[in-house]
Amino acid sequence: MPEWKSRVVDLPPDHGWSARPGNSVFVANRGAVHFEYPSGWVITPDGDSICLYDAAAPDDNMRLQVSVLRLGPDGSSMDWSAMPSLADMMENTVLADDARRRTREGPMLGASRRNLEYLWLEMDFEDPAGKRKAHSRACLARGGNVQAFITMEYWPEDRRIAAKVWNDMLESLKLAEYLYDDNPH
Repeated sequence: MPEWKSRVVDLPPDHGWSARPGNSVFVANRGAVHFEYPSGWVITPDGDSICLYDAAAPDDNMRLQVSVLRLGPDGSSMDWSAMPSLADMMENTVLADDARRRTREGPMLGASRRNLEYLWLEMDFEDPAGKRKAHSRACLARGGNVQAFITMEYWPEDRRIAAKVWNDMLESLKLAEYLYDDNPH
């Protein structure tokens, strides 16, 4: 398991990171991935990803999970045209490797803006532990020198809240917008 480090730093006055009322800003790897999430959610490292839960276990009902892959030094940019399309990656990697018994799969939806492109879809599956229907959303995003995989799982009764959290995350998602700390100690 990788070593996780959490550090609180004072941001310069012109950092430009802000969130809507009720939300906080999640930043991984000094700005490799940046998005809004509901204030008060619990953040926990989990292997090679970071999980954000709506409450501490065992009272959690929603999980937003983020994996970050940096493909070069900070400030560099990838030629994404040499890589498989996001649709191919979603189909051949994400969906092909998903062992859950899916009961529904929605269409792939995507957007492109500034230094970012992403594709996401929603699916339903039978939760093996809870023995009931659950929902999942999966997003592949890339920009600059970063590729991110973001998922969200939630129960049907939490759909309205989950949709707002997901939409806020997508609208605020930024990749490879680094904030450099001049004093690393």
